[in-house]
Amino acid sequence: MIELRTFPGLFVGRRTLLLAEEAPRDGEGSAFACGACRTELIRADRTFLNDVVVKCSCGEFNQL
Repeated sequence: MIELRTFPGLFVGRRTLLLAEEAPRDGEGSAFACGACRTELIRADRTFLNDVVVKCSCGEFNQL
């Protein structure tokens, strides 16, 4: 499992924001976890996450 990098929410900018509950979990690709609480957030191809920010249920924003 790969941990994502957390960062302050004010830097979301033009990236696509996904809430962890809505993040696609298609079962293919790598598993990515929150960098703060280590909860698995999403299973996806790495290229899907290039311009995506995932907000974890713990409140942290995560990106590659």
